[in-house]
Amino acid sequence: MVAVDVTSLNLRGKLEDILKLMLVVWASESKAISTVSGELDESDKRVLVKRVSGEFGFRIHGSRPVVVSAIEPATPAESSGLEVGDIVISVNKVNVLDASHSEVVKLAHGGSDTLELEVARTSDVFTTGRTVKPLLSGTLLRLSTSSAKTRGSWVPRHFILKPDHCLYYYKSDTDSQPVGALHLADYTVSRTPDSGCPHSFRLSKKGASSLHLASSSAEKTEQWVAVLTQATKPILEPWLDDRCLKVPPTRIPQPDCAGTLCTLAHHRGKAWRRRFCLLKDACLYFYSDINSEVASGMVCLQGYRVQSSASGAKRFAFELVPPDPSLRHFYFYTDTEMDKKRWLAALEYSIDRWIKVG
Repeated sequence: MVAVDVTSLNLRGKLEDILKLMLVVWASESKAISTVSGELDESDKRVLVKRVSGEFGFRIHGSRPVVVSAIEPATPAESSGLEVGDIVISVNKVNVLDASHSEVVKLAHGGSDTLELEVARTSDVFTTGRTVKPLLSGTLLRLSTSSAKTRGSWVPRHFILKPDHCLYYYKSDTDSQPVGALHLADYTVSRTPDSGCPHSFRLSKKGASSLHLASSSAEKTEQWVAVLTQATKPILEPWLDDRCLKVPPTRIPQPDCAGTLCTLAHHRGKAWRRRFCLLKDACLYFYSDINSEVASGMVCLQGYRVQSSASGAKRFAFELVPPDPSLRHFYFYTDTEMDKKRWLAALEYSIDRWIKVG
C-alpha cells in the first residue's frame, strides 16, 4: 500500500514539474513576444494592487513560477482585476519567473504599499469551453455619476453576477473586459421608488459608493433583487465546510494526504495515540481508524509551519508550529522515514497554498 502511495506521489511530482516547466516556457514566450512587439498579449495584464489595512488580499502558490492561488473578497486584489491562476511574471518591474516562493513573498513585503504586477493570464488558456455559469446576467440601466456631462443619466450596461458573489458590468454583452466590479459582501439591496426611473433599486454599503440600477420590468427587478440579496451573504469557504467532519474519511474526495499517524497534542504529555489522519486544503482531520463514520476532531493549519523534530526515541517525528503562541502545538511521528517525508511534503504543499501576501 505504501509503495503504491509513493509511486503515485512520484508520478504526481514529475507531472507537476513538467507542467511548471511548460508554464515557464509559455510565460517567457509571451513576455518575449510582448517585449518585441511593444504590445501585451491578450492573455497578459498589468495590475496595481494597493495595500489596505496591511494586506493586499491575495495568496500565491508554488515556485518558478509562482501562481495566484486565492483572492480574498472585498480586498484591493479583487478590485484590481487579479485572477486566480495568474502566473506572476514581475513584481514592481523585477522579473520573478525564476524566483522561489519565499523570494517573491520577500519582494512583495519590500516596503511598498503598491504592487505593480505583470501577470500571464491562464484562465482563458486552460478553461476553454469551461465557462463558469453566472448566477444571473442581463442588461440593466445604471445611474452614471462618472462626469458632469453624464451625471444623473441612466446608461445601459451588461451585468453578470458570478458564483464568487461579484457583480461585473460591461459596456455591452459582447465585451470581454468589465468596466467595473462590485463584491457584494455586506451590501444592502433596496428598492428606490423615488429615483425617477421605474423598476429601480440600489446597492449600498457604509463607507462605499452606492450603485443605482434599474431593469426593464417589475418581474426582472424582483428577480435581480432576490438574487443580489442572496449574494450579499457570506460565502462558506470549502476548507471551513464542516460536512467533512460528518462523513467517513473514505468519502472525502482528493485529499492532499492520508494515513496513520501517532499524535501527541501537548509536548508535556507522555501518551502517544495512534490515529488515522486525513489532510485536505490545509485542514487535518482525525479519526479513530479508517473505518470511522465521522471525524473525532479537526484543526485548520493556515499559518502553521511544519518541521522535523527530535522527540525522545521517536526517530521519524515532526511537528506543526503555530503562527501564534496562543495556538496549539502539534507533534507526530510515523513508522518509516519514507512515510515521514510523504507527510512533510504534503503538509508543506497544503499549507503553502494558504500563505497570505500582505
